[in-house]
Amino acid sequence: MVVHYCGHPTDMDAVLAITEPRGVPVLEDVSHAHGALYRGRTVGTFGAAAAMSVMSGKALPAGEGGVMVTADRGLYERALAWGHYSRGQRELTDPELRRTAGVPLGGCKYRMQQLNAAIGRVQLRHFDDRGREIRAAMNRFWDLLAGCPGIRAHRVDEATGSTMGGWYNPHGLYAAEEFDGLSLTRFLAALEAEGVGRLGAGINLPLHRHPLFRDLDVYGRGAPTNGEPTDDLPVAEGIYARTFHVPWFKHDRAEVIERYAAAFRKVAAHAGELRAGDPGDPPGFGMWPGAAAAAGA
Repeated sequence: MVVHYCGHPTDMDAVLAITEPRGVPVLEDVSHAHGALYRGRTVGTFGAAAAMSVMSGKALPAGEGGVMVTADRGLYERALAWGHYSRGQRELTDPELRRTAGVPLGGCKYRMQQLNAAIGRVQLRHFDDRGREIRAAMNRFWDLLAGCPGIRAHRVDEATGSTMGGWYNPHGLYAAEEFDGLSLTRFLAALEAEGVGRLGAGINLPLHRHPLFRDLDVYGRGAPTNGEPTDDLPVAEGIYARTFHVPWFKHDRAEVIERYAAAFRKVAAHAGELRAGDPGDPPGFGMWPGAAAAAGA
């Protein structure tokens, strides 16, 4: 399973170099990267199958639901049999799967609600044009911040033929060492004071620190359901303090984008002053509630 995370296409050459010689099928999660390209090819077309959420916050929103894509007829029919039983009655050709027609093989109906599907079909008509404008706007923002100390763009080099799709959940990379250790919390507070809004630190909290993967006994068997906890993932735990949200510009309005970029540059220029009296990031920063104590924070 590969995830094209925060709009950034995964290095599929590296993935396929491992999986193809071994005959390992690849599944792609495209929920963050609708329409993105990897070296000129649309993400979601490299693996055996791909899936993507189209909930209301995504770059391709339909309100709620998801989409699976595959060029493998066998996988397509099994997906229909699993949770789309009404279409299965018409479209299944596999004799074994046809025996399931009329009842979902997975026991639940997984069809998208029809109104959401209709909304999604209309969104698709405009998605390419909207994506181009979003990419122009976001690239404008990061181009204006090129060379700014302490922050880096989370984006691809479009000269390689790759793109960020609809640039879902855009982020920047924070280099505290270039600000003599200025905490990300303090940096973002200064940006908020400049009128950029509440951007927020981090990305997803580290899953290996969640109680479900440490000590919860889900089935009442007297032991943690997911085995022994893992504590040796310092990169996963450190990402939160090195990433931050940036505005998701949907329109390429130069004057607006320039104002935001100017605010970032101003805060970066005054990082030395902000360092004085910096209380640092709060206890438990970047951890699930209750996980900080378990980690010794």
